Amino acid sequence: MNVADGLRINSWSNPEKIAAVFDDKRVTYAELNARANQLAHAMLKKGFERQDKISILMYNNIEFLEIYHGLIRAALISVPINFRLVPAELEYIINNSDSVGLFIGIELFEKINPDNIPLVKKENIIIISPKELTPEGYLNYEDFIAGCPGNEPENVDQKENDIFYFGYTSGTTGFPKGAMNTTRGTLDIIKNIFVRTAGKKHIDLSRRVMLVIIPICHSNSVWATLITFWCGGTNVVFPSGQFNAEKVLQLIEKEKVTTSSMVPTMIINILSLPDEVKNKYDMSSLTSLGSSSAPLLTKTKEEAMEFFKNVRFSEGYGSTETGALTTLRHRDQMRKIRSIGQPNPGIEIKLIDEEGNVITDPDKLGVLWAKARSAFIGYYKDEAKTKQSIDGEWSSPGDIAYFDEEGYYYLADRKHDMIISGGENIYPAEIEEAISRLPQVSEVTVFGVPHEHWGEEVKAVVILREGQTIGEEEFLDYCKDHLAGYKRPRSVDFVDDFPRTATGKVLKRILKKPYWENQERNI
Repeated sequence: MNVADGLRINSWSNPEKIAAVFDDKRVTYAELNARANQLAHAMLKKGFERQDKISILMYNNIEFLEIYHGLIRAALISVPINFRLVPAELEYIINNSDSVGLFIGIELFEKINPDNIPLVKKENIIIISPKELTPEGYLNYEDFIAGCPGNEPENVDQKENDIFYFGYTSGTTGFPKGAMNTTRGTLDIIKNIFVRTAGKKHIDLSRRVMLVIIPICHSNSVWATLITFWCGGTNVVFPSGQFNAEKVLQLIEKEKVTTSSMVPTMIINILSLPDEVKNKYDMSSLTSLGSSSAPLLTKTKEEAMEFFKNVRFSEGYGSTETGALTTLRHRDQMRKIRSIGQPNPGIEIKLIDEEGNVITDPDKLGVLWAKARSAFIGYYKDEAKTKQSIDGEWSSPGDIAYFDEEGYYYLADRKHDMIISGGENIYPAEIEEAISRLPQVSEVTVFGVPHEHWGEEVKAVVILREGQTIGEEEFLDYCKDHLAGYKRPRSVDFVDDFPRTATGKVLKRILKKPYWENQERNI
């Protein structure tokens, strides 16, 4: 069994059902399955060998779904790359992963200099574009798969411990690292969804219509699209690039979307639309909505639950390295403010203190470790970082957390974001939560900047709601009233937007960089 079997099985049982939608294009299960098989045959015919690495660089589209299904059927490893990276970063990942092939959308072709990716021969660069726009000397995607059989390749040695894909981390703490994710681990993530919904009579998984907004280069959307295919549902793929909040509402209404996964910034943008825009679209089909990648600020959560009235709202916590670990379910949203929920089926979690002891008492901070079949098996070509993140059956994303008396977990913060000022450990999430209550604030991020005496002091960077204003003095006075002295920001910058990853995470290292230049240390 491999992760592509959901598509294969439903191509038999529901061949004419729509499997995927992108703009005006609609493909059935039979069509998508056949094209994935054509790609697998084409890759084998081309001479790629078992577990070769193949990079994928493109915006969201249906071809992306075909490609990662076709590669796994040929026992090849997918290396999806964040299209927002600059050329040097893109080339770093292609080279670091030892990729020998590259699928690339024509819109991104100019970001790559073939001379800088020596392992990828020119004839192994396959371009997704109209034939007339394919640069001379390169393979056109449609020409590449044309004439290949639509049946699944035979005699391909597939094993559950095969690596399905390299999930390169967002790069928030330096060079991206390639987390090696297996077929077995990814299948376990899919299985967990079925376990959590089994027996719920009101849920018909085959009616799942998933709006795929997060770029497919991210693990969240890889998992989400696979789960939909295993359910026999439909993936509605949202275009990459500039996020359009109203277009999200339009697609929910048009395609009768039942579920989606978003990051907090997306939800904030939707909620920031004028009421006359938000209220003209029918949201009745949407019955579940997940938020991931970062905890929702309480104010945003309250507004989201008010607007999406028919939705069972959940927040998930996990990482590329560990898979999906916990879920805060709808019933607990307002009862367990800021919680990441409880472990998913089959997941064990422990917290380790600074002395290496397992924490058994509530409300004590420790590094979160998880035992999960979904976890990665290590970072590619990085034994040192692998040893920091894997200890036998346990793996850690490096986050600091605590649990309450009922066993609900809470993130204190990302380990690398901790601010140390005058010997005090300060976790930005708490400060960001307090500042978010200011009515003028849309988004806020907090980090440490150098201070000659204290080592670091707290800095806030804020995006204001449209049409709102607030002065620095008024802002800092608010912080004095709501935060302990050592936690208060000493300065604030107001900006139009933050640098972000493909999933909407704020790249704090980019924001921090100007403050730490020419410093002896960098944290």
